[in-house]
Amino acid sequence: MFRRLWSGLPPDAKFPSDLKGLGYFVNDQDEIRSIENPDNYFKFFLNRNPRICARQRFEFNHAMEDIIHKRLEHEGLLKLRLPLGAWDTEPHLPIFITPDLEIRSRIIVIFGEPTHELGVLAGRVANGPGGIDEGSVVPVVRAVKLQRGSSSDDTSPGIVLANVGQTCWWPEGQRAITVTANNAVPLPSLVHRGVQHVPNVHGIPGNNSAEEHVKYVFDEVISRRANDKATVDIIATGESCEIVERFLDGEEAWNTWGNTISALVLLGPVYESEGLKNEKFKGFMAKRGRAYVLSHEPVGTPLAPPEGNSNRWIPSLGLPCHSSSEPMHTESIFVRARSHILSYLQKVALDLEYENPLLVPADCDVLLPTNERSWEELPEGEKPIVIKTNPDELEEDIRQIKRWKQFEETGKAPETDSEMETEERETKKMKTKEMETEEMETEP
Repeated sequence: MFRRLWSGLPPDAKFPSDLKGLGYFVNDQDEIRSIENPDNYFKFFLNRNPRICARQRFEFNHAMEDIIHKRLEHEGLLKLRLPLGAWDTEPHLPIFITPDLEIRSRIIVIFGEPTHELGVLAGRVANGPGGIDEGSVVPVVRAVKLQRGSSSDDTSPGIVLANVGQTCWWPEGQRAITVTANNAVPLPSLVHRGVQHVPNVHGIPGNNSAEEHVKYVFDEVISRRANDKATVDIIATGESCEIVERFLDGEEAWNTWGNTISALVLLGPVYESEGLKNEKFKGFMAKRGRAYVLSHEPVGTPLAPPEGNSNRWIPSLGLPCHSSSEPMHTESIFVRARSHILSYLQKVALDLEYENPLLVPADCDVLLPTNERSWEELPEGEKPIVIKTNPDELEEDIRQIKRWKQFEETGKAPETDSEMETEERETKKMKTKEMETEEMETEP
């Protein structure tokens, strides 16, 4: 008789946590390339086993995050642990702020995508064509340093880099990670299914979700670190747009922050203004807010007023919509339209009475896929993933799905295909009779 031991399971995949150990380096264009073949970028599909690919990505993202954090610290930003006062061994998540935030007259708060590590704007740019700086907030920080706080203050604005993504605590690694990364942490073996989320173990006080983190940044960080007269500009990307909108739409939040917030920029929003209830907040969005959406048009091209534009399939988002010049990926909007976005914030900051002018959508032709590029002409990041399937295997999968469906409906698994087809016909007849009976009963 045999018995299975835990030691008999295949070990989990292990990778170094630095670029060199992973087989990569940063070239003189600031792009991450393969040491073995410098013409190649990061290779995710290292193995046919998705677990091995995920483990490599986990360590790769950590290595890239460390590089970005060092550059942000070099730009003078301070890494702050939340909740405030937490030790480095206690559950916490990091954010970056300007050290002397209390003396800045204007503060720019940046909420990235909830799926990204702190400081990363677009992973496809940071680890691919474009480079680490271009795909992170590093050039944003440098550009903000060149701006003025207000018309009467030449000091540059302060910065708060929120961390809506890394809201899960990893006890073994003693650091915060994203929900996606939590599925790729080291496990006892290659076949373990994952780690069960235990709130008392993996939660971060006051920052257990992106929604809680947004509230904590306003109620604890800005309220304590900034001076009472400072104005706040907000930039939110992707899903963070809806989270920020819902927070500010609350009566208590808007009564507290309504007079402090100077401008709001949403990158890739989809939350329609009909879901908002606070009329004061909706009025502010229309007057001192702006959205940048996915579009082929040149950056800044006016596309829709706050009421939307049905000709371009843009719903009522509650604020003027402009083109980002990014046609596909929401995470790349800030990368493409960075200068235009920051210029808008500067314009609003220099004019206390600023209100968005009446927006007339540009007369642009809607691009249709008439002149499609060949497969070879498409950039590597835009090519869809194509999987070849054996027809016999596909047919077997379909039969298996039908068997499971029949088992769920009848509680009996068919032994042969003919039996399955016969029972399917009988089941359909029974359902048809039931429907006819219901129709007869409902007739007067």
